[in-house]
Formats: sequence, C-alpha cells, structure tokens
Amino acid sequence: MRNALTPRRLGAGLLVVLAPWMLSAQSVAADAPLQPVPKTLKASKMLPKGMQQGEGFSVREKVSNDGLMNTYVVKSDYGESTVIGDDHLRARIQEIRATRAIEELAGSKAFGDAAKGAVSGTVEGGKSLVTKPVETTKGAVKGMGRWMGNVGRSVTSKDPYQENVLATATGYDAAKRGYALEFGVDPYTDFEPFQKQLARVARADAAGALVTSVAMDAATEGTTLGTVVTVTSLAAMKDVLKDNPPGTLSKINRNKLTDMGVPDHQIDGFLKNYNYTPTQATLLVEALNRMGNVKGREIFIAHATSAPDKPMARYSQQMAEMMANYVTQYERADIIDLADEPALKTRKGVVVIVLPVDFMLWTRELDGAEKIVGAGIAGMSGVKLKEVWVEGTVDPAARRSLEGRGWKVRNNVQLASTESKTAEVTPITSPGARGAAKVAPTP
Repeated sequence: MRNALTPRRLGAGLLVVLAPWMLSAQSVAADAPLQPVPKTLKASKMLPKGMQQGEGFSVREKVSNDGLMNTYVVKSDYGESTVIGDDHLRARIQEIRATRAIEELAGSKAFGDAAKGAVSGTVEGGKSLVTKPVETTKGAVKGMGRWMGNVGRSVTSKDPYQENVLATATGYDAAKRGYALEFGVDPYTDFEPFQKQLARVARADAAGALVTSVAMDAATEGTTLGTVVTVTSLAAMKDVLKDNPPGTLSKINRNKLTDMGVPDHQIDGFLKNYNYTPTQATLLVEALNRMGNVKGREIFIAHATSAPDKPMARYSQQMAEMMANYVTQYERADIIDLADEPALKTRKGVVVIVLPVDFMLWTRELDGAEKIVGAGIAGMSGVKLKEVWVEGTVDPAARRSLEGRGWKVRNNVQLASTESKTAEVTPITSPGARGAAKVAPTP
C-alpha cells in the first residue's frame, strides 16, 4: 500500500506524498465531493479537554489536517513545539508534565538531603530506580561481562542513541533510562527540556545520591504527573527498556527478527534506520513478535525500514501495534503486501487495512489510493470482505464513499488513550500495553 492509503512522509508541511499517477485527471469521480487539503480544524473539537490545556501547556486552537494526520502547535513553559499526530501530542504532553515534575523533584528537600548524604557518605538504605539488570541475576561474572560489552559498544557504535563510554561506565545512561520510564517517557525523546532535567537527576543518581521512589512521590505529589493517565506499551516493556542500552536492545531485536524468519539484510536495514528511537524499534519488533507464528512479518520490516523520517517511523510503530492488536485480540491473520504496503488477510478471507491516522477526509489522494488498493484486492483470490480500521475519526463523506465501494469502515479504534471520543472498540486497561484495545466483532 505504499503510495496508497498510508502517508509515506509526514513532514513539516504534512502533505500526503502519493504517486503522481494517483492524481490523474482520468480518475472516475468519487461518490462524495472531494475535500481540499490542508484543512483547518479546531483543537476544541478534536481533542478531549485534558489534551487541550493543562498545567504548563496549551494546544493552539488552529489545527492543520492533510487529509489523514493533524498537526498541532503546543505552547508550554518551555516554548512552542509542533507535533504531528494525536499519538505524538499525547507523548509531548506527558514529556511536559514529566519535565515539570522532575524540576519539582530536583528542588525537593528529599532530593537535597540525598545529595548531601552522598557527599558526606551517609546515604544508607536508598533504593535506586535502576536495579536488577535483565539477564544478570545468575552471577556477577555474567553481569560484568555484559557491562564490559556495553562499554565497548559505547566506544565503537555509530548509533546516535548510545551514550559515551564515561556515561556507560558510571551507570549514568542506565539512570536516565530508569527515571524516564518511571515518568512514562521514551528515554530517547528529542524533547530537549526533558532531557536536560533528566540528566540532572541521573547525574545525582550515578554519583550516589540515590533518588528513591519515596523521594519521587514526595516531589510529584499533587502535580500534574500524579493525575495523568498513561496507557502505553512503555509500561509493558519497561524492564527491558530500562535495563538494556541501545546496543543490547539492537541485539535483542535482531534475535527476535531472526526467529521470525526475517532475512539478515532486512534486519540490518531496519536496525540501522535511526529515525526509530531504540524504544520505538523495540516496541515495533515486540508487536510483531506477539502476533505469533503468522506469515509475512518480513513484509512489514521491509516497509518499516523505508521510513524516511521520525514521524513516519512513529507511524510504522503504531501500525505494527494495531496489527498485533487485531491478531491477538480479534482474529488470526497474515501480513500481506497490498499495493506495496502491509495489510492483513484473515484465514476467513477478510482483507484488513489498519491506519493509525487522526482524521480521514475524502480527498483526491484518498480517492485515487482506494482505486489502486481496490484493484489489487479484486485481483486476489478468496477475498470475501474488505475492511479499513482507523485509529482516529473518519469524516462522514469519506465513510459514505468507502462504504459505497464495498468497505466496512471502523473508526475510533483507540490504542493510546482512553480519554478520547467514544470508540467502536472496548479498551482494556491491562498493565501496560499501548496495544491493549480489545476490538469488537463485526456486526
């Protein structure tokens, strides 16, 4: 489906990049009038109140939509930032809340006392957030060997997310990962204000001022961080992400992909695409892994490898989690290549396209894309039904046109938040998985 229903680039201008032949004037007129893009929307109409504004942040009322994705401007105590997509907006709000909470933590009496104790050598009984590394419980020798390997990788790795040798040797990088994940934030986020404050507490931890969970509770009690509800797969994978540096995560992901039967050259290409943070790459691979023994996971990796920028990498990660949700919570399906993009096909002959998009409009691009995808499905054998699952909202005109062409349309398939609009799925709040939405059966 590349150059079809999914956006192949979600850049600053938020244009859906589709092949020129999709825009041919020879296209048959759509069932509904085509809507021009970009379209201006209102944040107050698109977002729940908790995402419109809060302590230390507000979202500009004017929202730009390119036919699939929304672009938001977020104002905060740390300046303005532009984010693409509802999922990124949720992450940015959490980063702002976490930054404010860390500032309070660093200014708290508990933190100050811990720092003084570290200097005087009187810190006792503290329990760091960064403990019990994965796969090191069988003996100190094994743990030391893994530690030495991490230090070696930090010297030689071209991975931009790998900390330098001093940070690795002192445990500073592990402390950063631990605290970030406790605050519900990707440790490798590019939100600089959070990284600056994160470094502050991580340095104290590495120096011996063990910032305990008690100290964190004292600092964050009553703050926005204490009230935010975060439904994310970060929680499900927290221990793995906390206890393993980027080099080790890469090895873990490589082993999983090899076990799935993905060819080495595809694995190499994916792991070297640094548009994915180590967290995003790990969550994407784990999503494919939890699908079980289905066919076509190499198709998805080939697609994911081509992500040209960070927004598209985030999009691919979301798509993987939506697919995993469908397979694990609804019906077993294999991944197929449909017009050069990954889709699902069930054993009962249902072709399912999953789209982690915000607000789908009936545009010239979508009209052309549907024709190409529809033609591809028409040429397949054994297809009895075709469905499109959208994480966000489908405009009524787009729904009518798609249904008129034989599609079953499901929207508001929410994965990342239970705060938003009434969904056509029933969320389950089991510990942690961002992909924890249980879908409803086809009516």
